[in-house]
This record gives sequence, C-alpha cells and structure tokens, in this order.
Amino acid sequence: MKPTVFSTTSVDQVEPHLQSARQTGLAPTLAIVFSSVAHDLVELGAVFAKSDIEVFGASASGEITDDEVHEESIAVMLLDISRDAYRLNVFDGEGKTSYRVGQGVAEWAKTIYDNPAFMVISAGLRADGEEIVKGIINTMEREVPLFGGLAATEVGMPETFVLSTSRVLANGVVALILDQNAVELQGIAQSGWKGIGTPKTVTKAEGNIVYKIDDEPALDIYNKYLNIGDDASDVGLAAEYPLVLMRDDGSSVMRAAMWLNEDKSIVYAGSVPQGAKVRFSMSPGREIIEHAIGQMSEFNQQIPKSDAIVLFSCKARHLALGPMVEDEISSIHKLWNVPLVGFFTYGEIGPLPQGRCDFHNHTLVPVLIQEK
Repeated sequence: MKPTVFSTTSVDQVEPHLQSARQTGLAPTLAIVFSSVAHDLVELGAVFAKSDIEVFGASASGEITDDEVHEESIAVMLLDISRDAYRLNVFDGEGKTSYRVGQGVAEWAKTIYDNPAFMVISAGLRADGEEIVKGIINTMEREVPLFGGLAATEVGMPETFVLSTSRVLANGVVALILDQNAVELQGIAQSGWKGIGTPKTVTKAEGNIVYKIDDEPALDIYNKYLNIGDDASDVGLAAEYPLVLMRDDGSSVMRAAMWLNEDKSIVYAGSVPQGAKVRFSMSPGREIIEHAIGQMSEFNQQIPKSDAIVLFSCKARHLALGPMVEDEISSIHKLWNVPLVGFFTYGEIGPLPQGRCDFHNHTLVPVLIQEK
C-alpha cells in the first residue's frame, strides 16, 4: 500500500492532484475525503468518479492532513487497496432509526466477508451514534473492529453530510468494510476530560434526548451549574462541558450536547439512558494533550507499524484546545510517521482501552490501516 494525502481549497484543484499521484505510479482505488460544506459535495464526488476512484467521505468542521489543520478545505487520502479487499456502500437513513441503519450496515457486511472490519460515518445532527454502534455489533453478534464518527460542519450550518462518488446524504451512513485477511484496522479512543461535581441521575430520557436530570429540566441543571443561557446557539458552550456517562461495567463515555429544545430538553450525540448516573466535566487544558500523547505512545509500542492513519477528533477538542490541538495531532503523526488524514467530528466511534467498542464525544480516535 502506498497512500498519499493532500489538501485543496477548491474542487477544481482535486483533478491536478489526482494526475500528480498517477504520475508517481500510484493507481488509487479508494479516496477518503473530508470536506467543508463550503464546497459542492456532489461535484466533489463526481471528480473522483471520473477517475474510477471510490469515495468514503463526510462534511467536516475542520480538516486534517498529516500534522496540519485546515479550515474550509478538502482533505484527501488516496489508497491503492485491492478492490477485492474492501467494499463501500451508502445507507439512507430517511424514515429509519439509527439502530436500524446500523443493522443494515452489518447485514450487508455479513454477505461479503467472513471477517470484516468497519469504518462508518453518519450524517444528521440528530443521529444517535450509540444506536448505530449497537445496531452493527448486535447484528454481527460479536465485537468487531469498528471505527468512525459523526459528520460535522461549520458552526451555525444546519446540516451535515456523508458522500460517495454518486450520493450525498444529509441523513444516512457511508460504510467502508475491509477484509481483515488482507487489511487490518486498529485504533483506540482517548479523551482526557475530567469529571467534576457529584454524580447526578438522569430521571427522564428517551434515546439521545434528556428531559430531566435529578427531576429538574436538563437545561435548568446546566444553568444552575454552568449558566449557559436559554438559546440553542449556546450549545457550543454546553459542548465544552460534556456529561460523563458512567456505564454499569465501570467504564465511562462522554456525551456532548448537540441541540437545546424549547421544552428545556437537550439532544446529545449519543444515547443517555434513563436512570443513568452522570457527572459534568471540564477540560483540564494542556493535561488533555499530555494524556492523549501518553496513551498514544503506549498504543504505538503495542502497534508500532501502520501504512496510513485516519483520525477522528472531536470538534469540542478543537474548541477547548484552540491552536494547541495541532500539538497532539503532530505527536500522533510523528509516532507512526505515515500519511494521515482526518477531520473534526461531532462524535467518534472506537474501542475503549478495555477493548469494547463504544460511541464517544470529546475523544481522539486514530485508526491505523495496515495491509497484510
């Protein structure tokens, strides 16, 4: 495998990059593409279609190539993977639950490979990332390598998208599966956010909508402790103070607020079960980067080699860390020193250190792609 990455500021600049790659002897079959919605995503997919290159892509809230962060750009990784070693599909989510979309992805994968690894991205500000994960894992009836996230967009834009060469969806999933007999995916999710205050109980919730915490409207609880205001435009502040959702097995995941409803309920990027114990959390600043780099260094010692990296990093990390976010991205790139492409997401999918896959917010998930 000979991956290459590039970034551009217009769709018109993509084709010259493809020509340059071919002149070096690369014959790409697959492009991983993360783009700002400032660009025409339908036109973008069509450029790759003309070169018979399949696209696994999504809208982004900031794009990443190697150790650089871009804004309003198009970030691309070209891969020359054998077409027998992967399959790509897009699943429309209209009229379906997130769980059912996840089921559909797994049902399709089971017809193709006996031992698949998954990379998935979901569009839709109200998509429930945890339900997508559950739909895939439960239908596969075992833990499988599963990575990805939620598509994102610039602040204030109303929709997120996934894309292939021929389709752009505001509600659905783009799925890439790989035959693990030929290509291996490995990765880990790390956060670094710290819980603050005493545990609280979610007393009324449905799916990824929390109505009450400790028998008070969810927004009132936020305002009692954080004073975030009553307007949906303040959800960015709420996202900087995510909930720590404590699992029954002792593990925990982060949940970022995506939307504030008029009834003072809050829509999160993933499910928050009724009866769950939660805590607010806050960014400890530079400690987040030190934690991430330390954990990634340990992971590098376990998996020292990779051909390429796809990085899913939460937009909340970018908001909280500012320019320092480039330090952790640069550190990850240096650990493996291979081509890297990524974007800032609205949620991430990847395994906890304990090994179980989950849906996260406020995390960093590098996915190592290694051809066997």
